[in-house]
Amino acid sequence: MSQASATRITDLHEICIARLRDCLDPQSGLFARQIRHGQWAPTLGTESITSSAICLIGIDRAGIPLREVVADPAGLCTRLAARAGEVRYPGGLGLVLWAGSALRAASPLALLAKAGLDAAGLEHVIPSLTTMEVAWMVSGLLHAEEPALRSARTRALRELESRLVQPTLVFRHASTAAPWRHRLRGRIANFADQVYPLQAFAFAATVLGGQDRRVLADRCGARLVAAQGPLGQWWWHHDAVTGKVVESYPVYSVHQHSMAPMALRALALAGGQDHAAAAARSRAWLHANELCIDMVEPTNGIIWRSIKRDESRIGQQLRHGRILLAKPPSAEANPRFTLNREIRPYEWGWLLYATALENGPIPPGHIA
Repeated sequence: MSQASATRITDLHEICIARLRDCLDPQSGLFARQIRHGQWAPTLGTESITSSAICLIGIDRAGIPLREVVADPAGLCTRLAARAGEVRYPGGLGLVLWAGSALRAASPLALLAKAGLDAAGLEHVIPSLTTMEVAWMVSGLLHAEEPALRSARTRALRELESRLVQPTLVFRHASTAAPWRHRLRGRIANFADQVYPLQAFAFAATVLGGQDRRVLADRCGARLVAAQGPLGQWWWHHDAVTGKVVESYPVYSVHQHSMAPMALRALALAGGQDHAAAAARSRAWLHANELCIDMVEPTNGIIWRSIKRDESRIGQQLRHGRILLAKPPSAEANPRFTLNREIRPYEWGWLLYATALENGPIPPGHIA
């Protein structure tokens, strides 16, 4: 990343905090508002749970007093755990455990109890999670450092390792224990299924030690960087069996400015290879991309969500159907692209976290 780009991203911090305040829903107290089609709107599905946890993690890691943004951070962690139980979404609990532990907000066992689970129940649900969610669980349990959850931590780590296809070094999206909609595309994994496991393996190498863990994280990091696009892009869908990219787009800004850089930085801090050049190329895409536009609007703290294919809904559905069947369409010679004018709360949260990793010492409660 050039010095100019680094400065621009860092200069967004104060505006990020202002936008995160805008994301707070006054009724629920969750980070449950986003920009969609250029306008403020509610988040959808379980996004409010995962985004809220990520925002808490990012704000705390950046050294910003949480009460400047959230009136009751500890209470919010508890509400997130309870909400995950209410909507039966255990997949977000890894992030909730991570946030609660980093903030010293609540004991991990108390948070699990709020979600209607105990240690044994947590172990039982792990195989049903997507690979992204298993990685969140590993990271959350590593931050928690709860003796009663060590068995669950071991189970989650083994499950995550089992998702890695060794010949290709690509993680599958889900196991055969997952709900059918995830099993259907088990071999077709997205970028989140690759980058969060890398981060989790790096955390495991840092916390638990062991040369084998660091080497495994290093191999995954090297494969991730080898697949990076010519403009620094992190491609969207990967076939775990063949190792090929089966769908490049959309390219997401949060992958470019935060998710890949934070995982690669965690790897370096764990003693692995330093991929700072890849992170620099990643962030440079924000200002030099397929549309030749600047994704960053520094005056209002917005980094537009993605650059995607400009195609009809039917065309998109046909493309996705072929990808699920592991029969992606042939590459287009001159594809058309358009800007996705959206940004979600977690994107600001990870931006704060990722840039903090590269500036200053690691504070208590955080692994990296």
